[in-house]
Amino acid sequence: MSSASFRVGRQPIFDSKLTVHGYELLFRGESATDADAMTADVLVHSGLDLGLTSLVGDKPAYINVSRPYLVGEQEVPFSPKQVVVEVLEDVPRDPEVVAGCRQLTLNGYTLALDDYVWGGDGDPLLRYASVVKLDVLALPGERLAEAVLHCSAYGVRLVAEKVETKEALLMCEALGFDLYQGYLLSRPDTIEGRALTHSKVACLQALDRLCDPTSSLDEVEAIVKTDAALSARFMRAAGTGTARGLYRHLSSVRDALVILGERRLRAWISLMLLAGAEGGCQERFVIAMTRARMAELLAQRVAPRLADAAFTVGLVSSLDLLLGAALPAVVEAMALSPEVGEAVLQRSGILGAVLSEVLAQELGEAGPPVLPEMSAGEVSRCYLQALAWANEVCSVL
Repeated sequence: MSSASFRVGRQPIFDSKLTVHGYELLFRGESATDADAMTADVLVHSGLDLGLTSLVGDKPAYINVSRPYLVGEQEVPFSPKQVVVEVLEDVPRDPEVVAGCRQLTLNGYTLALDDYVWGGDGDPLLRYASVVKLDVLALPGERLAEAVLHCSAYGVRLVAEKVETKEALLMCEALGFDLYQGYLLSRPDTIEGRALTHSKVACLQALDRLCDPTSSLDEVEAIVKTDAALSARFMRAAGTGTARGLYRHLSSVRDALVILGERRLRAWISLMLLAGAEGGCQERFVIAMTRARMAELLAQRVAPRLADAAFTVGLVSSLDLLLGAALPAVVEAMALSPEVGEAVLQRSGILGAVLSEVLAQELGEAGPPVLPEMSAGEVSRCYLQALAWANEVCSVL
């Protein structure tokens, strides 16, 4: 197995309703040599014993591959049903590459041209591509419209890349794009002026108590009981049996809290916070739970005493996504410990470094790990494990 450092991230690709169509798996290595070996090193040897399904579910995985995979020197290690093979714009369109791409399509693979550069010249790979991705920031105005017209003539599906606002989404829809990629989901559209409902306030308060090791179950119970709907949901969740569908008869909210336990309570509270959010709810929940679990896993390795607090930091960092409210206001309302609050807002201390590592991994950003105690490979493995856990939690809840 290669010892080269790498990072892996995952970015969703949406349709116009912000339903997830698939995911691009983002890889960052230390050199061009890493790029040549990234599919085998990163996916096969460094975490996908978890299974590609743990990363993308039943959605297609869009994977950038380098020249050796395109010309047949290296074999793409996944079924054509699982992946879309992406060809980067800087791969020379020489005869070997063109022939190799044609063979991949004959073998059943879907070919996508990533970061397609529109300069008016023909691209021989357009004959074999089923998907073309256009950078809407790099092709402003008439050039973008011309590129859409040119590529549409080949009958391809068009993906708009770097779509970051609803205005950009509407523009791309009008131009005829089919799919969209960017930070529509990782950044809330509006973060000011949205009121929190009573249930969400109660959830925040309960989460705050669960995150405080000095708090008692009595305090959590008192908060939950202030909201009838929240109490009913917790009792229903705790009362439902496991594999055989049994049902427990509970006599109190306290019984429900005891049965659920701290970990499941935190997961359920996250789900309650998510309830009623705008489009893309499930994906936002997966993002939130992945951040929380990955932060916990990292802290277990570098500062075990802070593992629970790290879970909280990861979860709280995503509350702007879940609530559509400004993160500083959410943090202030929770009355978190200074260590946790400053980690979320200022990236300070060990917890702040853990969160920085989580966010960098989420985006597949290049660079050495923020945590010097860990290698890039170890960090990526924590990410893959956290993502698998988050997908499982999401499917259960």
